[in-house]
Amino acid sequence: MLKSIIKRATALLSLHPSRILLPFTLMCASLSGAVFADSEWKLTKEQDNILLYTSDNSEHTYATRIEAVIPAPLEAIVDAIEDPEACSDWLFRCQTAKTINQKESAHQYTYYIRDYPFPLKDRHGVIEISRSFNDLGQFVLNLKLMPTMTPEDTTLIVPEQFEASITLTKTSQTHSTIILEHRLNPGGKIPAWLKKSLHEEFPFKSVRGLIESAQRKQISRSQSALSKSFAAM
Repeated sequence: MLKSIIKRATALLSLHPSRILLPFTLMCASLSGAVFADSEWKLTKEQDNILLYTSDNSEHTYATRIEAVIPAPLEAIVDAIEDPEACSDWLFRCQTAKTINQKESAHQYTYYIRDYPFPLKDRHGVIEISRSFNDLGQFVLNLKLMPTMTPEDTTLIVPEQFEASITLTKTSQTHSTIILEHRLNPGGKIPAWLKKSLHEEFPFKSVRGLIESAQRKQISRSQSALSKSFAAM
């Protein structure tokens, strides 16, 4: 079934070859900055050197901000985020993901399926990933759900809204800081017991998973570089 969905998503993408979305602009971005300026953040959780803030924007939209120091270089973090095969390693409840266009293009499109607890239907969609550097020299990844590019599937639900901004700052050769802000409206009726999990557990565990995935990427990069140096001897 996944191959059929990917084929339909690719066909939909071909209908929008010149689609360009303006990335979010980070104004005065820092560890205390804000992408979603209309959000009032409240520190909800502090664990494993990860700070999680939440904001009550509406009954159905969950806004989250996370700040953390990642013991990995910026390049390894970007590798983990942009590698669809690594999705299940770090994105909480990511069932599968696949890039449906050339990764080298300015905008990467990735189809994903995210597992939701029973009895809810799983969510899926095509995410556009765009890259830029802001005025402070920070690397910014903007992610946005593309509903019109998402193929129809009666067994899955397309979220009403998903948008995120990931700001990465290189602090040394071995460490980086991350600011992740995202808004999610999963669509459908969400039971009360799951709302807190969507607001807190999903993003927190995703960032914690990203830290671990980026560290594995760095180990792989180091081993590859070491192998090449031996081969050159």
